[in-house]
Amino acid sequence: MNNLNYDAQFCAAKNAADRQNPAKLLLHVCCAPCATYCLTQLADAYDITLYYSNDNITDADEWNKRLGEIVKLVQIVNDGNYVVKPLRQLKLAVKPQCAAEFFRRAKGLESEKEGGARCEQCFDMRLGDAFDYARANGYGLVATTLTVSPYKNSRLLNEIGLRLQTDETKWLPTDFKKRNGYIESIQLCARYGIYRQHYCGCAFSYAQTQQQTTR
Repeated sequence: MNNLNYDAQFCAAKNAADRQNPAKLLLHVCCAPCATYCLTQLADAYDITLYYSNDNITDADEWNKRLGEIVKLVQIVNDGNYVVKPLRQLKLAVKPQCAAEFFRRAKGLESEKEGGARCEQCFDMRLGDAFDYARANGYGLVATTLTVSPYKNSRLLNEIGLRLQTDETKWLPTDFKKRNGYIESIQLCARYGIYRQHYCGCAFSYAQTQQQTTR
């Protein structure tokens, strides 16, 4: 059983971070709500690029809506109107939507409950995309906002990240749901008027959510 304290590992790494010459961090961002709290923990220690790579969000309108909220959050932070001042201006990179790879990976796992084997494939896909982009563009660190959600398995996410890291591009372990991270993300969304979605983004999660609400 893996009982590693990923939040403690993160705190140690942040305490050791060089603020004068900050590491380039590619932060995979699933949505603006999750990013709100994560940025309060990261923005004062790293040179951050948000990476929107979410081919699991198969509805184009939803994909664009979530991207729009991330753009809004970046503007708030860069204008100096956020609760934390960034060490460097936030940047945003976007992988164009392409649901084909997600559907390929989800084949045969369509009926899995959220948090099961389909989600593991989804995490591996998105974090793999992030590492590919990071290595191609000179980032020394990769992390994800996904660990702030109580519905996401932080142990699994960190295990995938550690497996994907290389000598040149390391994984930054996190468990952002610790220290009331999720609750604070809700409060930050209310404060800044950030849209909060009600499902993870994939068509299968949406169908399960609809079934639950109609019972």
